[in-house]
Amino acid sequence: MVATEQVVRILEMPWFGDTEIALDFPPSWEVECCEMPGERAPKLSPAQVRAAFGHPIGTPPLRELARGRKRVAILFDDMARGTPTAEMAPYVLGELAEAGIPDSAIRFIAALGTHGAMRRWDFVKKLGEDVVQRFPVYNHNPFENCVDVGTTSRGTKVHLNGEVMSCDLKIALGGIVPHPTAGFGGGSKLLCPGVASADTCYANHHDVGGRGRPTATSPLGDLRPGVGRGLVEGNPVREDMEEIARMAGLDLIVNCVMNLRREMVGLFVGDVVAAHRAGCALGRQVYATRRPSPADVVVANAYQKANEALIVVGLATD
Repeated sequence: MVATEQVVRILEMPWFGDTEIALDFPPSWEVECCEMPGERAPKLSPAQVRAAFGHPIGTPPLRELARGRKRVAILFDDMARGTPTAEMAPYVLGELAEAGIPDSAIRFIAALGTHGAMRRWDFVKKLGEDVVQRFPVYNHNPFENCVDVGTTSRGTKVHLNGEVMSCDLKIALGGIVPHPTAGFGGGSKLLCPGVASADTCYANHHDVGGRGRPTATSPLGDLRPGVGRGLVEGNPVREDMEEIARMAGLDLIVNCVMNLRREMVGLFVGDVVAAHRAGCALGRQVYATRRPSPADVVVANAYQKANEALIVVGLATD
């Protein structure tokens, strides 16, 4: 739509209050705002969240999967992702309690990939104070404590976090948002690159994905066919990640689709592939923003992804 005012309001600073700021353009400019379809989609109710856990996709309910397990690893994404993990975690912990899993058997692991380590206040923002007080919470280190899990059919040598691999129940909490190489975030991406070694990450992103040297017209470098935003089926990067998740024995994902304010508008619980595919289908409806008309100036909001703003450049120039 064409704005009726020359002031456009956008969000900035996720995790610091989600501040709304106004951009004021010159009166002579014609301003066009391209909102994503799900920008104002309604937040899921507690009953809808419970229903997702009660009817998982492709797996038994978590309370059944967890019975008899001894050590539980709950993976979660970092501050570069807007996932409202603190809202998901109590439901996961409730299911584990129903299965008779004691707190002492549970640990949370930040699936950082090769991103920087999180601090305690990061953990609190992502998980909530109660979780940080009750459970051990670890950063993944891509350079240490990774164990050999094997080699994928595409030749990726897989080394994953030793603490994760010592657990006999593995759960991944994440957000399904468009991603420039894996198609969408979430799903198997919490295993690789999430808790993979630096070498495994490089092999998956570069050797399998074909990422070359960045250029002015291709900020991420040239990619292999099938690799790109919104592409999942036939995407070699995503398929390699999913093979790694199967090798690692990832038992369950809890992944959400979000509106502009990081509120859950869809929740997908279950198998690492089947539940993720269902989430991607909703993601295409929620996020598929209409391209602007030819413009002299494009302003693209890097909200949630300020530390990876280069991705937004690609969106603005496509």
